Amino acid sequence: MMRTPRRLIGMLIAAVALAALTPASASALGFANLSAAPTNTQAGAHSDFTISMGFTGGQVKDLTIGLPPGEVGDPTATPMCSQADFDAASCPTNTAVGDVSATATILGIVGPVPVSGNLYNFSPLPGEPARFAIILHPLGIGLVPAIKLQSAVQLRTSDYGLTTIINSIPNTTLLPGDTTITSQTITLYGSGHGLSKPFARNPTSCTQHTTTFSAVPYSGANASGSANFTPTNCGALDFSPSFSAEVGGPGQTGPGRIPTTVITSIDQDVDEAGLVKAQVAVPANDLAADANLLGTSCLPLDFRAGACAANTVVGSAIATSPLLSQPIAGNVMMVSNGSPVPDIGLDLNGQLHLLLTGSLTLGEVVTFDGLPDIPIAHFQLTFTPQPGLLTANRDLCAPPAPLFHADFTGYNSATTSVDSPATVDGCGAGSNGRVGGKCKKAKKKRHKHHRAAESKKKHKKRSCKKKKKHKKHHR
Repeated sequence: MMRTPRRLIGMLIAAVALAALTPASASALGFANLSAAPTNTQAGAHSDFTISMGFTGGQVKDLTIGLPPGEVGDPTATPMCSQADFDAASCPTNTAVGDVSATATILGIVGPVPVSGNLYNFSPLPGEPARFAIILHPLGIGLVPAIKLQSAVQLRTSDYGLTTIINSIPNTTLLPGDTTITSQTITLYGSGHGLSKPFARNPTSCTQHTTTFSAVPYSGANASGSANFTPTNCGALDFSPSFSAEVGGPGQTGPGRIPTTVITSIDQDVDEAGLVKAQVAVPANDLAADANLLGTSCLPLDFRAGACAANTVVGSAIATSPLLSQPIAGNVMMVSNGSPVPDIGLDLNGQLHLLLTGSLTLGEVVTFDGLPDIPIAHFQLTFTPQPGLLTANRDLCAPPAPLFHADFTGYNSATTSVDSPATVDGCGAGSNGRVGGKCKKAKKKRHKHHRAAESKKKHKKRSCKKKKKHKKHHR
């Protein structure tokens, strides 16, 4: 078994000697045979996602792959590879979330040389939703030290898709610049492969989805390309978000245009289609917007820079996702749009940074459209009594309870709607009582209910009750 490595080393030495006598030729880097698609195209499926590319001409140094919106991975699916294990090129197998294979030529003479290894779950830097550790083994026989790389994952603000970036791909085996990567395949695991729970998930919409490729060579012009796939069978995806509302508080129930707390909550299960549009109508007979606050807003440029003045903040928002170990949260503020009624901006921070903008009408209809196709377990929007964007038009403790109407659209084109009476806080003895309201399940306009959906409905009702009990305890 030792004769083969020695022969290979001899070939490499001969190639180096020959290359020293041969002038190098440069050509533009290009992509060839690009593909990026899941093994199972079912919308929302936990499927392996394989990305393949060939390189022509030059030597790739930096590689950027823009995954399509909705193609996401769960960083909580495995433990994290530690820095010490990464430095030793020995990340545990239970931290692997994918594999990598490549071929290379050495000095344009020896090849194709196999390079293989794995992607491991690695601790992200602040502001990153995830990060990969990559450990590759050239030749597969231990003659060349393992190649250790890291791949940052970024959330694009344009379409909320994920971009992976691999910098400083080596081009040296024996002499500087002697190695050229000619092809590479990356597979993100869906389920199985020793995962404790699924990792990769397909988009939940059945439109064409595009993966983009960009490469920076060691010399010459950059290369770019793309590959497409289309998820299938969106009609099989469940879409049944639940909705609840809560208003009032001690001294906030009116009557007489009293500033009041208004909380709306949307809950979904992890296997549902993503929520692309949410529209909530505040009951105008019960609650009204303070026109004075509509004139105080943040400029869009300041909103994007996180520099809105404190007097533009009208509440807070929080979102939880099964893909995040901690909630993301931040301020709700008024953002100018050139019209008399400003937009509502959400600046959510945590493991990832989300800037969302919704519209507000004079009829107190709040609409968020173009939401990211990322699983959201719970989303809560709170308008606080200070400065008091919403005020009580009447005694909210007097029946009937304020009735909210919500319309939802999923990425799978399913629609649901619900009329939900709000829970009113601050009523009864000591102004700490609560009346009315309970969690409401949206009524489907498309797709029939199945037993699994009914089971999930019961689960959501229980979770709503627990959520309200938790709120009451903290009051």
